[in-house]
Amino acid sequence: MTGRTAAAGEWIRSRRTARHDGLVAALTLLYETLCDGAPPHGPGGHVVVPAGFVGADTGDVMATMTVEDGSIVASRSRAAPPSVSQTPWAAWALGMTCLRFGVSERLLDAVLAHLGGRTVGDAKLLHQQMVKGGVAEAVIEQLEIETMLAGATPGDLDDGVLSGLNAQITRTDRMLLRLLGAVSFLADGPGQVARVSELIADVYFGPARAGEHGGAA
Repeated sequence: MTGRTAAAGEWIRSRRTARHDGLVAALTLLYETLCDGAPPHGPGGHVVVPAGFVGADTGDVMATMTVEDGSIVASRSRAAPPSVSQTPWAAWALGMTCLRFGVSERLLDAVLAHLGGRTVGDAKLLHQQMVKGGVAEAVIEQLEIETMLAGATPGDLDDGVLSGLNAQITRTDRMLLRLLGAVSFLADGPGQVARVSELIADVYFGPARAGEHGGAA
């Protein structure tokens, strides 16, 4: 295994953890792998952390959100700007993007399971033409994202590309939530996870982020 292949595997691990174990598990893995001290914060000075990582270096807690595998805390950081953070921005940005993609894949799994268990008349809802079309559209979006992330290591994709991928993940998740209907509004369901994932994108990949680090590690 080459050094580059091994490095790319770290981000695949983040994605797989999000898909199979949940958002909190993947975010915890990312913090344990990358953060030596305070994590990078978004353009507005905010950070999103697993509840177990809240401390003096994460700043003032603003909100706590419960998802299916734990709790996430949003806070306003007192840390130094990302350019002098102990956590390399390029690694953090790629890790967060892969994490969000894994959450999106988990959402697709939930949608397929939900639709596959419902019927209209004698036919499964999943086999209805409009529903199949909606699923296919979301799958195509995910395949495009996967192609862009395949084999990527920190610094391969600049901030503008990563911001675009995160916007695409958000659009895809919204497509999938429409397929879930009322189920997407459950506080302990996949819709809540998708909304927290979108919050993460807003915090770290907002308009002010593009080009801020110039893709530097």
